[in-house]
Amino acid sequence: PRRQKLCIKKLTQGINGKEDLRKAFIKCAAAETFLSWNYYKKTNSNNLNEKLREGTIPSEFFEINVSTHLEIIEIFYLEQIYQKRLGKGSALEKQIYSLFKNSDGKYAGNLTHDQWWESYGPQIWEAMLCALTNGSKQTEKKIILDKYSYDQLKKTTNGTIPLEEFASKPQFLRW
Repeated sequence: PRRQKLCIKKLTQGINGKEDLRKAFIKCAAAETFLSWNYYKKTNSNNLNEKLREGTIPSEFFEINVSTHLEIIEIFYLEQIYQKRLGKGSALEKQIYSLFKNSDGKYAGNLTHDQWWESYGPQIWEAMLCALTNGSKQTEKKIILDKYSYDQLKKTTNGTIPLEEFASKPQFLRW
């Protein structure tokens, strides 16, 4: 299954604060996108880089990217399926909970999980697009970043489903 191959190494090292957590999620998302895109190009037609340069992410890969983003959200919220993979009481789980909750279970600091994700989820998505367009000219990157921005992800455009609707699908139906 796809989840067994998700690149999460960056999430298991050196997270000492919320900024480290943000950087780790950005690196994880970017690495996963970069690796997925290279694999996708190898298993599909050769003109994919040309389509990307023209400002179009192939719809099949776009869905893969959205699914990856949703899986990263599930890791952040420590969804049950990831607790099984990472292990109940894993280092990542302990780090995330220690950053957001006091020992009595109340939120520490000024950000809840939801507020943190609302602030940094768009940056994580943008990192995925930057990894996808790695090596492209700035003008080509800008087209992709504008066309597939986080705000656009929330809308129905070009036959794509909005993120919230896609997220409401059970995980096993996304793949």
